[in-house]
Amino acid sequence: MAASHKENFNRAPWAVSLHGGHSGAYCDHGKGTLREIVAAAIERGYRTFGMTEHAPRYEARHLYPEEAAMGWDIEKVQRDFEAYARESAELVKKLDSASFHLLRGFEAEVVPQDRYGKLMNELRERHGFDYVVGSAHWVDGMITDHSKEKFDEAADAHGGQEALAVRYYEQVAEMVETIRPEVVGHLDVIRKYATPREAVETPRVQGAARAALDVIRRNGCILDANTAGLRKGQNAPYLAPWLLRMAVGEFGLGVCFGDDSHSAEEVGAGILETRQYLLANGVEQITYLARENGQIVRRTAELRAAI
Repeated sequence: MAASHKENFNRAPWAVSLHGGHSGAYCDHGKGTLREIVAAAIERGYRTFGMTEHAPRYEARHLYPEEAAMGWDIEKVQRDFEAYARESAELVKKLDSASFHLLRGFEAEVVPQDRYGKLMNELRERHGFDYVVGSAHWVDGMITDHSKEKFDEAADAHGGQEALAVRYYEQVAEMVETIRPEVVGHLDVIRKYATPREAVETPRVQGAARAALDVIRRNGCILDANTAGLRKGQNAPYLAPWLLRMAVGEFGLGVCFGDDSHSAEEVGAGILETRQYLLANGVEQITYLARENGQIVRRTAELRAAI
């Protein structure tokens, strides 16, 4: 499935991304500036676009190998996040308008495991972010979506891929209870490096996912229909068909697009394909966040609305 992004969404009601805007200014695997990414969102006809740079890490052992190789340290990633908080606030003042709504968020980390909740909530309060995307890139302090090698190390430590996936969904549930994010990011990203993929979709894993979805429902979170799966060689966006049907059909959860853009070029990538994918799986509307009278509120938009 190709990931197109050249079309102009023409401010369609469903033209919303709540998970994207990772730039080269603040992310080692991003490209370009945050302003360039937001400019691309305006050009491509988004109605609402959320900036969600990654939260900083707090211990050196949680730096990515590439960051360490470039000489980055904890102080740098924390300074970068502070700069992001300032720049994103400035961009909202300059670019938020009646035709284009710009939201400020960040993507939370679940490390260090013993205190990430306190740290993530402090970041939100101190900088006045509009919302949080809660993601689990780590399981019990081990990175799982960085590389096949790191995934396999985590799987070995947990007794296999199935056991790792079960623990992953437990970690997601713990994260949701701890920081209560408005959006849960790429819920089944644990399948990214799984071989075969079916190893992380067993009945036992699906039971753990169902338990996580119940926690997500009770906390009123929106699920991220994340297009990055299309760019990462997956057969579907995150959420996989079984998980999407479970989330919407059994739990009635709301879903919103996330283009997970890490450059201006990736802004909007895969949204049209993911829109068709959602419709094909019985999802007729997205649930998104909007700023009204200075408050962040939930709204819905019909997916069948024309561009």
